[in-house]
Amino acid sequence: MKTEISPLRIVVNIIYALLDPSVTGISAYTTIFPGRVRLPFGDREDPYAVMVDDVDVMFGSHVISMPKMSNEFRVVLLGDSSIWGENLTPQESLSEQWNRSNIQCADRTIRVYNLGYPHPSVIKDLIILDKTLGYDPDLIVWFIALNTLIPRRLSPFLAANRERALRVLDTHNIPFRHEEALLENEPTFYKETLIGERSDLARLIKLQALGTIWTATEADMSAPSDSVNAISPNVEDDLRYRGMEPRPDLKVRMLFNALAAGHDIANSIPILIINEPMFIASGLNSTVRYNDGYPRWAYDQYREAVAVEAQSADWNYLDLWNAIPPQYFPHSPLHLSAEGERLLVEQVNPTLKAIACR
Repeated sequence: MKTEISPLRIVVNIIYALLDPSVTGISAYTTIFPGRVRLPFGDREDPYAVMVDDVDVMFGSHVISMPKMSNEFRVVLLGDSSIWGENLTPQESLSEQWNRSNIQCADRTIRVYNLGYPHPSVIKDLIILDKTLGYDPDLIVWFIALNTLIPRRLSPFLAANRERALRVLDTHNIPFRHEEALLENEPTFYKETLIGERSDLARLIKLQALGTIWTATEADMSAPSDSVNAISPNVEDDLRYRGMEPRPDLKVRMLFNALAAGHDIANSIPILIINEPMFIASGLNSTVRYNDGYPRWAYDQYREAVAVEAQSADWNYLDLWNAIPPQYFPHSPLHLSAEGERLLVEQVNPTLKAIACR
């Protein structure tokens, strides 16, 4: 059956593309619905979740878009899926456990906001950090890992925030090996029509519709599965890191100038960089690898390089790589249990208060 082309639909799509309406700023959260405590993310098949890549849409649904209270000391968390809280409910995530601690700093209450997003990339973090400045943060707590400083691929997040990413790379002269792909990924006229944007618009509508579920249940994803396999103390006898054999100069691939760019973007707002804790294997081949993600040679070079860079640049830096016992990583080398998140709060609190209250 031949599909009939409607002239009216063509005209509507052309007008939409020419007008380019700013629909990303439309949000029922923090007005009709309470703001979410973490950025929208999830499997497409999950009825409670929606995958959103546009940073403006993300922030529009987040509680950080609420007006800042006069007695609030606003702390923002940056990082990957471990900070977002994979396999945890929103209430079990790091920021919400922190907020239940009700930490006081003189006459102000420390309020923590989770802006972690499940993709390890220092460029992604810079985009979120730059957006965060419009919400008056008092302190940035930036969790990093080796994978953060050596981004693997051009993620949907970077593609969706292409102009922001290119601006950050150009302004701070960051040598990102996927920059050419970003430059070539310029949106076509078709992509800016209603038909071209139908997927993004559908996800935006679903996000708003999920506000009723969030209001009623405080759930932003289906309940974590109990059937996930427990992490093994044994690892493979494999020295490679991302296909690389051991090499003494891994530092040259790490985007340290992106960390420096973060401090430039934040300007006078203090940043605390934290090397996030991870599971450390103790069984078979544990002398070769710390875990499935990191061979010892690569991770040791990373830790040494970050420590030297932080000391040289006089950054606030906390290395917590082995601070949490292995039993608090039930399913993944980087994802803590709810109790593990509580222990992490206890580890960071003294440094956080020393910076916030001085």
